[in-house]
Amino acid sequence: MNIGNQLKNIRVFLGLTQEQFCAGIVTESFYSRVENNRSNISMEDLVEILNFHHISLYDFFISVDVKYLKKKIIQAFLEHDVSRLSEYKKLINSSEYDLEFKLMFAILNSTTDQLTNEFKEKAQRQLLQIGKLNEDSLFNINLLIPIIDFQSSQVLVNYLLKSDEIQEDNCLLIRLFYNAMLSFLGRCYQEPDIAEMKKGLKFLRKRSVTSSLYLENNLVNCYEYLLKGNYVKLDDTVEALKLCGYKKFIVNFEELISII
Repeated sequence: MNIGNQLKNIRVFLGLTQEQFCAGIVTESFYSRVENNRSNISMEDLVEILNFHHISLYDFFISVDVKYLKKKIIQAFLEHDVSRLSEYKKLINSSEYDLEFKLMFAILNSTTDQLTNEFKEKAQRQLLQIGKLNEDSLFNINLLIPIIDFQSSQVLVNYLLKSDEIQEDNCLLIRLFYNAMLSFLGRCYQEPDIAEMKKGLKFLRKRSVTSSLYLENNLVNCYEYLLKGNYVKLDDTVEALKLCGYKKFIVNFEELISII
């Protein structure tokens, strides 16, 4: 096996920098050369690094399992982390997930209008699986709402609103739900369909507000201010989110404010 490549795969899987991963056991510069196959690491140092991160030798010497990588991919998508998604894509040798990655990159780079109708229809056939609502199916809905026609997106959202399978204690599921709803609110405003927008906002306001959803709740506030024409509060909230490091999440609102 290629030790350097596998070390990099594990490090990226854990979401760590080279400095964090080598943990001072070897120098960062030496570790970088190991990853790039320009230096060989001793078995003693390798084992020490793996032990530091609670990784068994058995786990190290098997390939990264896509099943376990999937949550990392979903989290990177929700965090709008395009560079991390690119790294994860490199870890997956199979072309099985090419469609999902193409959709994620198009959504995060605001280039969905460049996707062909043929590709959009293929995505809808492949990803639309109405049934038990879990992380995988809700992730698929997140990928579909920005690209399918508005009426179809309404059907998906109504399905979400009627579901009783969104468990409050499942943080990833809740974030996927909010992300899907926020995407739909954006489409409602663009259509425009104010009635659907009000319906979505009313439903979200009934849900309990938690500190872990600080970003999502403030984005909901932005849509409420936009709907009510309260551009002062909208501008203030956008500026507050920028100061908190969420600039990439409020690009659309910044564009709208500049037009208003």
